[in-house]
Amino acid sequence: MRPNPRLAVSSRERAPRVFSECTLCFRCNSYCPEGLRPYDLIIQRIADQEKRKKRVPAVIPYLLNGMPPPTFFHDLYNGLSFSEKVILEHWSKTPPKSREILWVGCIGRLFCHDIENSGVLKSLPKFGPPDLCCGELHYRMGMWDAYADITEKTLKRFDELDIERMVCYCGSCYHYLSNVLPKVYGKELPFKMISLYQWLWEKVESGELEIKQPIDLKAAIHESCYVSELGPEFWEPLRKLYKAAGVDLVELEHNRDCALSCGAASFARDFNPVKTMLRGQRKKYREVKNSGVNDVALNCPGCYITMGFTSWLWRKKLHYMPEEILRALGDDISTPISKRMPMVLKTIIRRTPLAFKSVDARLPRIQP
Repeated sequence: MRPNPRLAVSSRERAPRVFSECTLCFRCNSYCPEGLRPYDLIIQRIADQEKRKKRVPAVIPYLLNGMPPPTFFHDLYNGLSFSEKVILEHWSKTPPKSREILWVGCIGRLFCHDIENSGVLKSLPKFGPPDLCCGELHYRMGMWDAYADITEKTLKRFDELDIERMVCYCGSCYHYLSNVLPKVYGKELPFKMISLYQWLWEKVESGELEIKQPIDLKAAIHESCYVSELGPEFWEPLRKLYKAAGVDLVELEHNRDCALSCGAASFARDFNPVKTMLRGQRKKYREVKNSGVNDVALNCPGCYITMGFTSWLWRKKLHYMPEEILRALGDDISTPISKRMPMVLKTIIRRTPLAFKSVDARLPRIQP
């Protein structure tokens, strides 16, 4: 049999293409026939390349929660109202013993007023100190020391919790705390983890919650890149919940464990948002266009923010489903994510000079 020349290409020749085209979406971990995690190897190689440099883009430490301020999230939280800052201060305290609590991550804290006053989430004590993080961005950028520091800092506070189950407002937090933490960092949490969407579906299915304001919407469902790692136990309740709320879902050509990403993770590859993110988003928007709808249902706040700056170019309307579902279940949403976009944009513009600066590659350690 004549050998396939494409298979004969050496791994050394293939590697440059991986580093120039990989969207860092986790899919390779699901497809590896040996059960390995190619994603972690790719990130490691990218990190190795960065370590050879004496300086790195200043935007890296700026995006990492827990680093000495100013950081992106430090700036955002400083822009909140006095009453919202009071809520975050309250969320910084260890809640009393409870069967369940709601863990609110970095972006979710921008909606602290609606989450704190939610009737749907009333039974869940909230916990989300502003200086804690699941470590997603630290890990995505291959900043292993920073990832270890923020993880240990977060785990130290988690040790104070007396709970049976933690409900994660953000899917990224659910992925990193339930999946990456044990499989990569090698530590297990002493309580069970569940996503907000799984928790809400449990309540709807049992009759404890009911749809009060159905959503009249036909939309393409956008999958976040971690969905392939979480599997059907995450994406199926998500779809059931959307459909129960009245959403007419349209599946894109690439969906579930083979969905296309929003392009944000690619930023860690070469720190060029125009070259990386926009290229990935172009493919996603084309799929939405081919599906015949103009509305897109997203569950990830990072995806919404990333695509929120470009959706108008493609004449697509984004729907942030956590707030849409809570509204459908009876909550009043006073601060939708769309109202936070000007704050995010203002923060990015204010810190634009960081894109043209560099800092010592030996980043400061995050203090415990």
